[in-house]
Amino acid sequence: MVRCLRSSTGITALLALIVVAGCGGPRLGEEAESGGPFRVFFTADLTGASAALSRGLLSGMRVAVDSANAAGGIGGRPVVLDVNNDQNDPTKAVSALQERINSGSAPSLVYPGGSSAVALSLLPITTRSGILSMGATVAAQLNDPAKFPYHFGTAEPTAAYIPPFVDVARSHGFTKIAMIYSNDSTGRATEAGYRRDLQAAGLDFQSVGFPADALDVTPQLAQLQAGHPDALIFEGYGAPAQYIIRSRAGMRWTIPSFSTQLSATYPFVHNFSPAQLEGVRVIQANWTVDEGRTPAEMSTFIAQVKQTPEGQSLTETGVRMPVVAAATVQLVSYAAAHNGGKTDTESLIKALYKLPVDGAGATPWVTDSKGPNIYRFTPENHFLTAPSQMFVYVDPGAFDAQGMYVPGKRS
Repeated sequence: MVRCLRSSTGITALLALIVVAGCGGPRLGEEAESGGPFRVFFTADLTGASAALSRGLLSGMRVAVDSANAAGGIGGRPVVLDVNNDQNDPTKAVSALQERINSGSAPSLVYPGGSSAVALSLLPITTRSGILSMGATVAAQLNDPAKFPYHFGTAEPTAAYIPPFVDVARSHGFTKIAMIYSNDSTGRATEAGYRRDLQAAGLDFQSVGFPADALDVTPQLAQLQAGHPDALIFEGYGAPAQYIIRSRAGMRWTIPSFSTQLSATYPFVHNFSPAQLEGVRVIQANWTVDEGRTPAEMSTFIAQVKQTPEGQSLTETGVRMPVVAAATVQLVSYAAAHNGGKTDTESLIKALYKLPVDGAGATPWVTDSKGPNIYRFTPENHFLTAPSQMFVYVDPGAFDAQGMYVPGKRS
C-alpha cells in the first residue's frame, strides 16, 4: 500500500511528490476511454537561462497541436496544450505535474522538461501513472524501456554524433585523436562515449578535462598538443566552447578541430574572426542545414512556426528546437490515426512500434525531410535511430531568418 505523504522542503518534498504519484489520478487509459480532451502537458524553463531554447520548443508544440486539432484532434479528441514554466527546477516540474494528476485532469501526453535532470525527475511519475511521455532530452538513462516503458525520445542521442567523426577520421587518415571537454557530468559522459567508440575503431585517443568555470584552457590544450594529435574534438556547452576556441587561437594552433553536438550550438562567428576559426568544423543534422534549397514540408512548417508567439526564436536557436518538440504530438497523432483511433497509452505505443520506413511526405514530422524516417522505435529502443550520413560537418555559421543553419554565414 502506498501512503500519501506531505512535505514542503528540499529533497524530501521531491521524494514525497514522486510517491504521491501512486495516490490517485486516472488509471492507464482511463480518460482515453471517456473521450475527454487529449491533454498535453509541456513543462520547460520559460524565464531562466535556457528560456530561448524553451521558446523554440514551445513554438513547435503549438504548431503540432494546432495541426492536430485542424485534422479533427487525436483519435477524435480535441488537443489541449497546458504550458508550465518550471525554470529548469525538478521540484517545480514534479509539483506541477502532480497537481494536474491529483486534480483529475491528468495529461495524456507529457513533454518532460528541457533538461535531462527535469525529465529524470518526472518519468517515475509518468511511469507509475501510465502516462505517455516524449521529449528531446538525450541522456542515455532516459532510453530505458524496462524502467521507463512509456517514454520516447525525439532528438538525436549523443552517441549518434560519434560515427560521423569516425567516418571523417578514416577519410582524412587521422589516427591520433585528442579531445578537450568540460569536466562536468555531461562532458564526462560525452568523453566516455567518444573514447569507447574511437578506440573500438582502432584510433589512438587521448583526452583532458577542464573545470567548467575555467576562463582559459591553454594549459589543457598544450598538454594535448604535446601528444602531436591529428585532430581535436572539443566539448562544452555555451561559454566553455568559446574559451576553447579562444585559447586555441591564442596558441595559434590550427589543428583540424571538430565540435560535438553541444559545442556546435555556440555562435562562433559572432565572436571570432575567420582566421581564428581556421580548421574548425561544427556538426549538424542535415535537415537543419541550408544546402541551397529547403524541402517544401520544412518550408511549410517554418511558416507555421513564425505565426506563433515564440516564432522569433527561429533566428536565435534555429529550426531544430521546434521540429523535435513538434514531433512528440505529430508522432502520437500519426499513431492514433493508424491504430483505429485508440488513444490509450498501450495502444499508442503499439502503433509507435510500427512507424513507416519511408520519410518525407509519408509522415507529418520533418526530421526526415532529407532522408528516411529516423523514428524507428522498438521494444528495446525508444530513441530514434540516426544513420551516420544524416550528419554533416560544416564551417561555423549562423541561422538565417528561416532558422536554417547557413555555413560560413556571419551576421
